[in-house]
Amino acid sequence: MHRKHILFIIFIFFISPSKAQNFKAKLFLGAAGSQVSGDELSGFNKGSALLGLGVTYPVKSTSALSLQLYYLQKGSRKPSKLDQGDPSTYLMRLNYVESTITYDFSLSRKLYLRIGPSIGYLASFKEEDQDGPLGNRSKFSPIDISLAGALGFPFSNSWNFEFGYLQSILPIREHGSGETYYLNKGQYNSVITFTLVKSFGNKTEKSE
Repeated sequence: MHRKHILFIIFIFFISPSKAQNFKAKLFLGAAGSQVSGDELSGFNKGSALLGLGVTYPVKSTSALSLQLYYLQKGSRKPSKLDQGDPSTYLMRLNYVESTITYDFSLSRKLYLRIGPSIGYLASFKEEDQDGPLGNRSKFSPIDISLAGALGFPFSNSWNFEFGYLQSILPIREHGSGETYYLNKGQYNSVITFTLVKSFGNKTEKSE
């Protein structure tokens, strides 16, 4: 079902802009930093590239609905600190195909907001420390359900810059101990993104 969903979204991206003049196609290219709560580390130390496609359909002159599909790597990372006598390392690399639906609305001529749900499909993962791959760990959920938001800053008719944030609302896996603490049911992804967005279509259309 996950593959069928992804193929359906790709079909919309490539077919809709050519069939409906109201749609605007978009290309996303950027970078992300991520962390995972519950791994006893802090900071958005896991870097990744972000690459994807999207379509936007205007609802009103100041609002629109958008659908995005992109590749994003999440996880966490701890580099060694040899100068501090700490040779230990840790890497959690989670490769997702992310599908996001957002409601976009203008805050001003130079600022807009996008917000909505996001579903990440886990394509592959890797977890290791200085001694190699880690086994006997809790299994990762195949799906990461998140809330996504972004502030966008148009700087030309067809180029925007967006600062975004994704936060898991369901755990990506249980704590190693299996314990839960009130709303803390396990480990959660947190991601910040910095993205350039190229728009294709009617440049006079106000879709943000």
